[in-house]
Amino acid sequence: MIRTLTDNDIPSALALCRNAGWNQLQTDWSRLLAYEPDGCFVADIDGQIVGTVTTTRYGTDLAWIGMMLVDDRFRRRGIATALMNASLSYLRDCDVACIKLDATPLGQPVYERLGFQPDGSFHRWSRDGDILPQWNPERPANRLSPLNLQLDRSAFSTDRRGWLNRLAADSHVVSRNNCFGMARRGFLANYLGPVIADNKQEAKQIVAELLSQRSGQTFWDIPPGNSEAVRLAESFGFQPVRDLTRMRIGATSVSPTMQFQFALSDPGTG
Repeated sequence: MIRTLTDNDIPSALALCRNAGWNQLQTDWSRLLAYEPDGCFVADIDGQIVGTVTTTRYGTDLAWIGMMLVDDRFRRRGIATALMNASLSYLRDCDVACIKLDATPLGQPVYERLGFQPDGSFHRWSRDGDILPQWNPERPANRLSPLNLQLDRSAFSTDRRGWLNRLAADSHVVSRNNCFGMARRGFLANYLGPVIADNKQEAKQIVAELLSQRSGQTFWDIPPGNSEAVRLAESFGFQPVRDLTRMRIGATSVSPTMQFQFALSDPGTG
């Protein structure tokens, strides 16, 4: 049975993350559910959560699908397709024009069968470090300024202030001359992103400050279309460790400035 995700399901969803080797924490699931309470779904078989999917809307122009997970023991039973159909139906009922996702090689064939088209490939980058610290946001009231959000709208080409403000509350935020970046804890590694900057020098300074605040392994997802970000990651000692493909379905009315996007907020939310 496909039904909406509830707070009580989060421990089971988190267990699927651990089994899949993903980086999300309970706070990440809680944030997704609080932002889109009617658009997160689970596959429930006799009271056991065997699959998940989430949606994140940015108005009616654009939405993202993420956290597509199915228990290994229940694969090849159509569960992923059923979850995807639930999320697509929800977003279409919300009149979302364009739906995107960032696919792993395992998930890409499922999405192609549903009509998603490839829209660029990219990598997760990783840099090793010392043991992961017990880290909490250093600034108790992390918020983005109106100028930060204005630049993000230029970069992303739609308004995602509601999502970014929630993300900032659980992150360390660095802001320089309207540009900004965030970093937060993960289960396997620190996560660097998003980073939004209108020039590479500001991006470099933001990344350097974020990295200086913590030790341990760090993940950095660089979206397609920003070669400067790739060179910047290499200069900081990051290496590509995971292949991802951006995919979309539906006509897009947004024209993002990819050169301003130096890091994703997460592959599940764009």
